[in-house]
Amino acid sequence: MQDLLAGLAAFAAVLVIAPAPTRAAGAAPCIAKSGSDATETRQDSSVDDGEIRWTASTKYKAEYQHANRAWSYSGAKVKIAPDAATTVNDLNYEDFSDAKSAAAGVWSRHPGPAATDLIRFNKARMDTFDAATRRMVAAHELGHALGLCHKSGSGKDAVQSVMWPEVARYPDAPTAVDKANYKRLWG
Repeated sequence: MQDLLAGLAAFAAVLVIAPAPTRAAGAAPCIAKSGSDATETRQDSSVDDGEIRWTASTKYKAEYQHANRAWSYSGAKVKIAPDAATTVNDLNYEDFSDAKSAAAGVWSRHPGPAATDLIRFNKARMDTFDAATRRMVAAHELGHALGLCHKSGSGKDAVQSVMWPEVARYPDAPTAVDKANYKRLWG
C-alpha cells in the first residue's frame, strides 16, 4: 500500500509540474480590406511549379540568405533555390534608394510568362537598421513572394507574425501563425 501511495504522489507531482498542452496556432486573417494584400492566394505569389528560383543583385546577401533559410523550414512545401541555367528565374533580390519612401522593402509581382518578380530593398532605410531588423524585412518580403498577406501586430486580433506591416525587431522568421497560413495555402 505504501508503494502505491508513493507512486500516486509521484504521478500527481508530474501532473502539477508538467506544462499544459499547447494548442497549435491557427492561421490569422489578412488585415487589408482590399487589393492584393487582402487575400492569400497561390496566384498572388512568385511560386512557379512548387518552387521559387531566385537570383540576387543586392548588397543584403546575409539578409536574403536568412529569409531563404527561414522559409525553408522542415515541412515547407515550396522549394526555394538559386536559379540555374536550366530553370526559369521567378524572383530577383535587388536594391534601390529612396529617402522619401517609408518602405524598407517591397515585393512586386510581374505576371506573365517567364516574368521575374522582385524583392527590392531600400538602402536609405535598410542601412539605418541593425542586422536583426534587416533580416526581418527580408523574411517579411519573401513571405509576400510566397503569397502571404499582412497580419495584425496590434489590437484585439494581434498575432505574432513576420508578416506585420510595421518594421519590428521581432520576429525575423516565420512564427507558428505564419506556418499555419503557409500550410493553409501550400498544404
